Amino acid sequence: MTLAPAHVAGAGMIRFGKYPADVTLERMAVGAARAALLDAGADLTQIDACYVGHVFGGPVAGQRIAAQLGLDGLPVSNHENYCASGATALREAWVALAAGLHDVVLIVGVEKMTDRVAGGVRPDPGDLDAAVGYVMAAGHGLSARRYMADHGATREQIAAVAVKNHAHSVHNPFAQYQRPVSIEEVLNARPIAEPLGLLDCSPISDGAAAMVLCTPAGLRRLGLVAPGPRMLGCALVSGSVRPGTGDVNEEDVSRRAAEEAWKLTGIGPEDIDLVEMHDCFTIAEIVRMEGLGLIPRGAGAAWTAAGETSLGGRLPVNPSGGLLSRGHPVGATGVAQACELTWQLRGTAGGRQVEGARVGLSYCKGGTVNGTDGGSVTTLVMSK
Repeated sequence: MTLAPAHVAGAGMIRFGKYPADVTLERMAVGAARAALLDAGADLTQIDACYVGHVFGGPVAGQRIAAQLGLDGLPVSNHENYCASGATALREAWVALAAGLHDVVLIVGVEKMTDRVAGGVRPDPGDLDAAVGYVMAAGHGLSARRYMADHGATREQIAAVAVKNHAHSVHNPFAQYQRPVSIEEVLNARPIAEPLGLLDCSPISDGAAAMVLCTPAGLRRLGLVAPGPRMLGCALVSGSVRPGTGDVNEEDVSRRAAEEAWKLTGIGPEDIDLVEMHDCFTIAEIVRMEGLGLIPRGAGAAWTAAGETSLGGRLPVNPSGGLLSRGHPVGATGVAQACELTWQLRGTAGGRQVEGARVGLSYCKGGTVNGTDGGSVTTLVMSK
C-alpha cells in the first residue's frame, strides 16, 4: 500500500544548543515555526492544522505553542514517541494530507532538555531497564564491545563516527557544535560507559525544527509553482519483547523499519543517496546502518574509517552532523532530520551539500522495550 506523497513547502530551525531558562519551549517552537512559514511563503490563515512532537513539554504543549503563534482554534495534536516524536508527528501529518483531511499543515518538533537536567529529573520508577542499570550509555557500551568482538572492529574505527560527524557540522549553522574533533580527542575524552567516552555520546540539547507540508491543492493555495522535495512516506514500527537471538546488535527493528519504508514508498536501498541517522552514540550509527541493509553486516566501522560515509564518500551519513554534533533535543530531532533532507534535495546545504542527491532517508529510534530493541522506530523517505 502506498499513499500520495506530501510536498515540502517550507523548512525552518533554530540553532540547537543549551538555552537559559527564559528561552522557553514555546519560544523555541515559535521561532522554528515562523522560519518554516517564511520559507514556504505562507501566512497563518493558510494553515489547516498543527502537529507537534515533544517528549517533556507537558500536557497540551502543542496548544500552547499554537496559541502563541496565532493558530489557536485549529486542530492541534501532540505526539510523544520518545526520540521518534518529531518524526511521528510528520508521519501523522502526511497521513492526514493523503486522506484529504487537510491541504496545508505545520509540523513542529521541540524540546527543552537543559531545564529538566538541572531540575534533577530521574528515570521513571516504572522503567525496568533503568531500574536494573540498563541506561542508554551502558547499553551502547555493551553494543560497542560486542561489535568489536564479533567483527574485529577497532576502537579507532568506532571513534571515526564522531570525527566524521563533527567535521560535517562545521558547515551547519544550526548545529550545537561547529568545530572539528580529532581521533585523539575522542579516544581521550572522559569515560562514560567503556569503551565509549564523552564524544561518543550525543549531548543534552534544547531546540526546535518545523516544516510546512502540503498537497498539490495546498501548493496552489500557497502560490508555489515549483513543487520542491516530496516526502514519499514514513514507516513506523515498534520494538518487540520476543527473546530474539540474544545478540545486542541484531537490529531486527531496524530491518523491519527498512522493509516497511521500501513497501510504503517503492524506493529500495540502492536508491538512497544520503542518510540522516539517529547516532545517539557512535556505535548506534554503525549498527543501525547495517540493520537497515544499507551497509553489509560487520562492515560499518570499516566503511566509516575509510571515508565511505563521509561527504564525498559512497553513502554520506549525517551531513548535518547528526545527533552527536548537531545536537539531540529529543522531540525536535526527527523534524530536524527532515529539514536537512529538504535542504540537501534542494541543493541549498552549502558546504555540507551531498552532490547529486536525489533520494534521502532519515531514521529515528526512541527508547527500548527489552533492552535491545527500539521502543519506536521511524524511517522517512524523501525525494527530489
